[in-house]
Amino acid sequence: MSVLVTNGLATASVRARPSAFAGTFAALVFCATVVTASVAVAMSASRVPSSPEQYAVYEMGLVFSQITVYMSIFVIGQVMALAVSQRGRESALLRAIGAGPWQIRRMVATEALCTALLALPAGYGLGAVVAWAWFGALEGSGMLPAGMTLHIGLGPLFAALGTLVVCSQLGGFIAARRSSRTRPSAALAAAQVPGGERSGGVRGLISLVFLAGAVTLTVVAAVGSAENAGDVIPLVLLAYLVATGVGGPWLGRLATRAAAPVLRSVGGVAGELAVAGCRARAGRLSAAITPIAMVTAFALAQFVSLAASDDIDATALFGTLLYAAFAGLIATNTLVMLTLERLREFSLLRTIGAEKRQVRAVVLAESAITALAGVGAGAVIGCAVMVPLGGRTGTPMSALPVWAWAATLSAGALLVWAASAVPLGRMFRVRPIDGVTRRSA
Repeated sequence: MSVLVTNGLATASVRARPSAFAGTFAALVFCATVVTASVAVAMSASRVPSSPEQYAVYEMGLVFSQITVYMSIFVIGQVMALAVSQRGRESALLRAIGAGPWQIRRMVATEALCTALLALPAGYGLGAVVAWAWFGALEGSGMLPAGMTLHIGLGPLFAALGTLVVCSQLGGFIAARRSSRTRPSAALAAAQVPGGERSGGVRGLISLVFLAGAVTLTVVAAVGSAENAGDVIPLVLLAYLVATGVGGPWLGRLATRAAAPVLRSVGGVAGELAVAGCRARAGRLSAAITPIAMVTAFALAQFVSLAASDDIDATALFGTLLYAAFAGLIATNTLVMLTLERLREFSLLRTIGAEKRQVRAVVLAESAITALAGVGAGAVIGCAVMVPLGGRTGTPMSALPVWAWAATLSAGALLVWAASAVPLGRMFRVRPIDGVTRRSA
C-alpha cells in the first residue's frame, strides 16, 4: 500500500466516522485551549521586571502547560485506542490484503494529525477566552505583578500547534501499537466475535511499576520539607493516574467481581447481563475509568487544599474546574461511544422479548460497575496522596467536609449513568430487526 493510499484511507475514515474521533477531538481542543492560555499568561509575565509575583505567575503558566501535556498524551492514547478498536474489522481487512504493521500505524498517525489540525483553531480561540478570564481572576485576587498586561499572539499559537502534533502522534502510536501487531487471521476472528478482551500481563506489570513509583515519591515527600511535599503532589497524582490508566482493565474486572453478588441478587437477569458485559469489555471500559478516576482524584486533592485554607485561591479553583471539565468531557464521550457501539447487542435483546426498561436496567447496572471502578479508584488515589502529604502541607484530609465528599463521589456516579443512558433514546428509535442487521450505530 502506497503512502497516498494509506493517507487517503485515513482521511476517508475520519470523514466517514466522525463520532469515533469526537473524543480525540475534544481532548485535543482542551489541550490546545489550556496550552494557549498558559503560554499566553507565562509569556505576558516574562515581559515585566522580575519580582515574586512575576515569578509566581510565570511558573503557574508553565506548570499548567506541563501537566496538560502529560495528561493529554495519556488520555488521547486511551481515547484513540477505543476509536481504533471500534473499527477493528477494517484494520483486520487491511492486514489481510497485505498492509504491514507500519502502514496501519501510519494510517492512525495520519488520522490523529488530521484531527489535531482541525482542533487547533477551536482550541486557540477558546484559549484566548480562557486567558482573558484567567488574567481577570489573577487581577481580582491581587496576584498580578505590577505593569503586567495580557498579550496573545503567535507564540501561544505555535506552542499549541507543536503540542497538538506531539500529543496526537504519541497518542496515535499508543493506540495503533496493538492493532498493528496482531496477525491478520487473529484480527479478523476478533473482529467477527467482539468482546472477551484480555487484560494483558504486560499492562499489569507496567501499572505496578508506576504504582511503585508513586508510592516511592509519596514516602520521599512525606519525610522531606513541607515545601517539597507541596511541589510533588501534582507529580504523585499523575503517577497514580498513569498506573490507573494502564491497569484500567484490571480495575474493571476487580470492580465487576466486587459488585457481581449484589447485582445478581438485586438486579436479577439485568444484573447477570451487566456482569457478563463488563467482564467482556474490561479493556474498553478502562478508557472511561481513567478520566473518571482523574477528575475524582484531582477534585478531592484540590478541595482538601481549598477547605484547609482561610481564603479561596481563585486560580486553584479555576484549575480544578478546568481539569474537571476536561476529564468529564472525555469520560462522557467515551461512555456515549461505548453505548452506541452496542446497538446490535441491545437490538438482539429486544428481538427476543426484552423491554426497553430491562435494557435500561442493564445499562444502569453496568454504570454502577464503571462508577465503582472510576470513582472508587479516584477516591483511593486522593486519599493515598493527601493523607500522607496533606498533613505536611497544612491541608489534612480531615479538613474536607462530608458534603464535599458526597458531592464529588455522587457527581462522578451521576456522570457515568447519564452518559451511558442518554444514547439509549436514539438506539430505541431503531427497529430491533434493523439494529440486529447493522454492524454498529
